[in-house]
Amino acid sequence: MILDKLLFFTEIINSGSISGASNCFNISTATGSRWVKDLEDKLNVKLLRISNRGIEPTEAGIVLFKEFSSINEDINQLYKKINTINNSNSGVISISSTPLFTMNFLSTIIGEYLYKYPDIRFRVEESPIINENNKNIDFYIKASSTYKGHIENNSDLVKKVLFSYPLILCCSPDYINKYGIPSNPFSLKHHNCLYASSLVGGNCWHFYIRDEITTLEIAKTVNIENSEFLKAVALMGGGIAYLPYPLVQSEILSGKLVSIMNDYIKTRFEVSLWFRKPLSLRCVTFRNFLVERASQLKDTVQFR
Repeated sequence: MILDKLLFFTEIINSGSISGASNCFNISTATGSRWVKDLEDKLNVKLLRISNRGIEPTEAGIVLFKEFSSINEDINQLYKKINTINNSNSGVISISSTPLFTMNFLSTIIGEYLYKYPDIRFRVEESPIINENNKNIDFYIKASSTYKGHIENNSDLVKKVLFSYPLILCCSPDYINKYGIPSNPFSLKHHNCLYASSLVGGNCWHFYIRDEITTLEIAKTVNIENSEFLKAVALMGGGIAYLPYPLVQSEILSGKLVSIMNDYIKTRFEVSLWFRKPLSLRCVTFRNFLVERASQLKDTVQFR
C-alpha cells in the first residue's frame, strides 16, 4: 500500500538508514529498498541520495517528509479517536441535565462511575430544555410533568423514563393566613403562583377536573428554572408552588409548607433520559449504569 511506503519513507529520514527503518517495520533491507524504489516510481521523482554522510533526502524528499509528517500526525489522531469510540472505558461523555437531577443524582452517579472507570471524562451542563440541534451532547436528562393520556412531542431522540414522583401544590401557613387557600384550580388566577417554564407546563398547570385533565393558565408571579428556588420562595410566604413531593416532603411533615387541592392533582414529576442512536460502547455502558443507579437512588436520595 502507498500509505505503508510513505510511513516507511518517513522512518528512513528519522532513523537515518534503510536498514534501521526496515527493522522498525519488521521487513528485510532488500524489501525496504524495493519499497523506496516503488514509491519513487509512483511519484516519478528521486527521494533519496547517497552521500558521504549516508542516505539523505533530495529536495523532493524533504518536501514529502515535511508535508507527510503533518498528515501522519492527523492519521495518528484519527486512530486514537476511533480507538476511543470503540473503548467503553475511556473518552468523553457529554450530558445536559436539569438542575434538580444534576445536584441530587448526577453528582453521585458520576462520582461512582469515575471510581470504576477513571479514564472516562465528563462534560456536564445544566439546562432544563433539550436542544436537538446540539449534536455534541450524548445524553439529555429532562424533568417534566406527565399524566394519563399525555402525548410527547415528536422527537428524533430516544426516551427512557428514569423515575417519577407525585406532584403537589403547596404554600406556607403564612401565605394561607394572609391570602387564604384557593377553593379550586380556577381561583389560582387570583393567587401568586411560582413556576418553571420547562416544568409542569410552565404557567399552564394541569388539574383533574370532572374526571378529565384540564389545563389552566396561572398567574405569572415568579418564573425560574430552579425547583429549589421556588421552594425557598414558597417557604417565605411568596406564593404557591407546584413541586415534586420528595423535594418538599420534610417541609410538609414539619408544617413549614401545606399541601393544598390534592383532589385535583393527578400529574407526576417525571425524569427521563434522552439520547440519539446509535450509541458508542462508552455511552452504552454509562447509560446502563445511570438507569440502574437512578432507579436505586430515587427513594433514598436526600434532596438539597
